[in-house]
Amino acid sequence: MYYLFEKTHQFSLRNFLYRNKLHVWETTFQPYTFLLTGWGRKKSFFKAQTFAEKKGLKALCLEDGFIRSLGLGKDGYAPLSLVVDETGIYFDALQTSDLEQLIFQPESEELNLRAEHAIQTILRHKITKYNQKFQSIDPAQFNPNTQHILVIDQTYGDQSIKYAGATPETFKTMLVQACLDHPEATIWVKTHPDVLAGKAQSHFQPQDFASANIQVLTEAYNPIELLGHMDEVYVVSSQLGFEALLCGKKVHCFGVPWYAGWGLTDDQHAPLHILHGRRSQAKSLMHLFACAYLQYARYVNPVTAQRCELEEILELLIPNIQFQQRLAPSYTAYGFSPWKKNFIAAYLAFPKLKLNFQRYFKPQKNAHVLAWGKKAKQLKDLNYEQVTTVEDGFIRSVGLGAKLIRPCSLVFDDIGIYYDATQPSRIEQLLNQIELNPSQIKRAQHLQRLLIDLNISKYNVGESRQLKRPQHSRILLVVGQVEDDMSIQLGGIGIKTNLDLLKKVREDHPDSYIIYKPHPDVQTGLRVGKISDQDMLTYANQIELNTSILECFEICDEVHTITSLSGFEALIRGLKVYCYGLSFYAGWGLTQDLYSSQRRNNKNVSLETLLYVTLVEYPTYNLPNTRASGIPLVRPEDVIAYIKSQLDQPVAHDHKYKRVLLYLYNKLKK
Repeated sequence: MYYLFEKTHQFSLRNFLYRNKLHVWETTFQPYTFLLTGWGRKKSFFKAQTFAEKKGLKALCLEDGFIRSLGLGKDGYAPLSLVVDETGIYFDALQTSDLEQLIFQPESEELNLRAEHAIQTILRHKITKYNQKFQSIDPAQFNPNTQHILVIDQTYGDQSIKYAGATPETFKTMLVQACLDHPEATIWVKTHPDVLAGKAQSHFQPQDFASANIQVLTEAYNPIELLGHMDEVYVVSSQLGFEALLCGKKVHCFGVPWYAGWGLTDDQHAPLHILHGRRSQAKSLMHLFACAYLQYARYVNPVTAQRCELEEILELLIPNIQFQQRLAPSYTAYGFSPWKKNFIAAYLAFPKLKLNFQRYFKPQKNAHVLAWGKKAKQLKDLNYEQVTTVEDGFIRSVGLGAKLIRPCSLVFDDIGIYYDATQPSRIEQLLNQIELNPSQIKRAQHLQRLLIDLNISKYNVGESRQLKRPQHSRILLVVGQVEDDMSIQLGGIGIKTNLDLLKKVREDHPDSYIIYKPHPDVQTGLRVGKISDQDMLTYANQIELNTSILECFEICDEVHTITSLSGFEALIRGLKVYCYGLSFYAGWGLTQDLYSSQRRNNKNVSLETLLYVTLVEYPTYNLPNTRASGIPLVRPEDVIAYIKSQLDQPVAHDHKYKRVLLYLYNKLKK
């Protein structure tokens, strides 16, 4: 049982401890064994500690982990990691802690190898404690002929300062010493993110920066990126000092943070006497990282609500960091129907991003605009230059969008859109430029196996009814589409109707056995493109209305389509695909194409490359239960698992109220 003595952090703690399968006891004391918890070295901890001593109980100290969240905790972003310390707390050098005890242990080759890989990932993707969108750094401001020294400020009153044996005056002493040590260098003073956000006070005043070689960094730069421009770093107790060590920088300590005293930092100005002889052994950087990030900190996966390892948290942060870096500070979301507003907002729940929905009136010409499909094209035709087109992704849902089923995947294309072959798109740009590394190839192959083994498609509709293969040597599957869909209008070239496609396939393959599969939305009467029964039976040998497209793949040799995503799904499953339009997956040497595009000039696109770009790099993924965790985007693997769970435990997705809304919506459009 856990009793929380910290009101400010109770929601985050309750959430985190629940995910750790730890019960939170907040009412009256019962005759059970339970622990008391407090936060850091605040009054809450000392209150818990005093009460625990009186009752003969144990008090735990909690703190944020070293890789915490996307946004600041003071902005309400829940932690993805916490530390739970039974002995002390990592930043309190006046006594030992669980972290210090871990560091005392012999080094583990296995853990050090994990640490090395994790550090490479952190540096490559510039992952830090808070991972909100940072401002871009102009390298020109860092003169290559001058040394650059970083002096790190912290928030006034930060607990780690006092318990590192330092005082507010230590910061001014540190700045003076940095100037003395490097009289010819530029001294850069970095303030804390909370200070930049106006939520905390600095240790410096303007008069402290009187020297001509001192520059103050007031922009919110990514710490890892900033450290790349620095030669040496001066720090009191900030965690940024350890990140500087990860970046290979010389670090001067003026307090005793958890990473000082192990032979990795310059501690000549640090009050090491407060350690009373502890930390007498030199330790490697990998060992310190492994102890702090892999063993000491605890992590919870916000998707599964289960304890996890650091590597999972990094994998979840990466798509969020990458995507938010592409985003503008604010967007006008134009023309979105009411039911789409909630999930669009969930996909874009990033720190500081402003999203304004405007349904009927045209947005301002200079605004960054989000618009769905046709509306985006209409704005571009009106010479709007900053339009991002939003569309469904390729692993979407269990059920059709036309039935108001929430998508688990969207694409946000600020160049064009994947189905528009008349102009470039982000997916086309990625396929022209990307070269997969071995780990990306391995991930693409893993995704391919998941989709095949779990029978996952875009909509996951249709009966999973095993079909009997006809007694014929060559069986073709012709896939119908929605004829007024933008993928036909902008990707179709000569053939733009289902009947013309069916006629063409029969004309070119008179002796083959043809199965025609109409589009689900067309067959239910929601969209345009239905072929009469007589015409279908004139050109096709067999019609499959309700059977899943995946079951159809099992009995056919080839798939023929204009631009349907089914062609991509067939490629994944090793089938030969004929394209009669210019779909996003055509023109790369993987399909039999009636037409080609000069823009698609990368002829080394493998199936793994196509799959990785289409399912990992290009789309975004979001699940309904992750918004409160502060992680808007998840991985395709998470969505596949979610869809599989829905298929294993089917629910009534086509709720009555949704059918009523859909009826009213379609009636109002007429």
